[in-house]
Amino acid sequence: MLFVTRSLPSPIWLNGLEALKVTGSKGKGSTSAMIAAILRQLGISTGLYTSPHLLKANERIRIGDRLISDGEMDASLEWMLALRDSYESRHSNDNFGAFEVLTGAALYHFFNQRPETIVCEAGIGGRYDSTRVIPGRITALTSVELEHTELLGNSAELIAYDKADLCPDGGTLVAGKLEDALLPRLRAYCALRSITFVEAAAEISELKYNSAMMQFKMSCAGIDYGTIETGLVGKHQARNAAVAIQAVWHWLQCSKREVEEQRFTRAVREAFKAVRWPGRFERIAEDPETIIDVGHTQLSLHAVAETVREMNSAKPIMLVTGVSYDKNVRGILDELLPIATEVICTRAYHKGSPVETVAALCEAIRRGIVWKSADTIEEAMDLAVSRAREQNMTVLVAGGLFLATEAFVHLSGGDPRLLQFF
Repeated sequence: MLFVTRSLPSPIWLNGLEALKVTGSKGKGSTSAMIAAILRQLGISTGLYTSPHLLKANERIRIGDRLISDGEMDASLEWMLALRDSYESRHSNDNFGAFEVLTGAALYHFFNQRPETIVCEAGIGGRYDSTRVIPGRITALTSVELEHTELLGNSAELIAYDKADLCPDGGTLVAGKLEDALLPRLRAYCALRSITFVEAAAEISELKYNSAMMQFKMSCAGIDYGTIETGLVGKHQARNAAVAIQAVWHWLQCSKREVEEQRFTRAVREAFKAVRWPGRFERIAEDPETIIDVGHTQLSLHAVAETVREMNSAKPIMLVTGVSYDKNVRGILDELLPIATEVICTRAYHKGSPVETVAALCEAIRRGIVWKSADTIEEAMDLAVSRAREQNMTVLVAGGLFLATEAFVHLSGGDPRLLQFF
């Protein structure tokens, strides 16, 4: 990736860039969107680079609220692919992965548009992630759990160290809620690299739900933000909000930008009220009420189940589920099944575990919970919608990113088989 940054037409913009980078096992995308929204409310031109996309690769790259256009994406990819070919022709034992190509294309687009800053979501970990080469002294760490252990390490401690390495020496790491046993070790690791460690602790109270919105009161680092309203629902999103707030606050200090406290708190409230992030406990239909969540780790699905309990709805839950074969299938189902009234087991076209495997695990966890099994996501959603209308249920599609996205596309009249996630 250093080859990419050194190949930009001019180094001036990149050398003067003070980006914010976000890593973590879950909550990276939502937190990145929150950070970018606060910066925009403060009048700061902001690029946003996230992953993965749901429907189209353009979703990954935006400035303000505007996605990169098809023409801009084509031009950026053309530049990056030519650069890749040049590099690989001289380094036969090394090659670019898809995420590195997209990161390079994003940097080229941002170089051409010159936003004041960019918010970058890491792909996996931090130590070897392609976003590490992007200059920026502020890094947010949303959460840590056992994931990608073959790449990041076989313990939460090793994974935390890998993710923390997204932050440069002498930078500031703003951390979300972590295990108590992990905190002193991570603090010590950061101290070895002269990294300022900030725990984004916050007092969150009076959390309540109203239609598709959530309200809560928050005070963080001695500042009272009053009542915050947001379409990103769940207590975990309130915790993500604290990380986003602290990351922006430290970025302002690092960038020597003077912002009055009253203006900052107002920007935070307006940003959270406006921010949307598709696929995160998103209500996509009303008849019947249908919610999708693209979470694909055990911790993410724990947060989904926690949110369902917090909402305290009297309506039974029709859970449509399936899990990718390369994920912790049993762990994810352990989180989801306690909140379900009935379950339809299915599979995504992309990386879906066999339906019979999912159904057998469901029955092993809660005998009698499986109402139906469906070989395709289309059949599963049609069954769920019909059953939910008949029994006045809420449909929850959860278990994986591909599953939730394919369900959304089918209900929108599209063909989920045509999706390209790469």
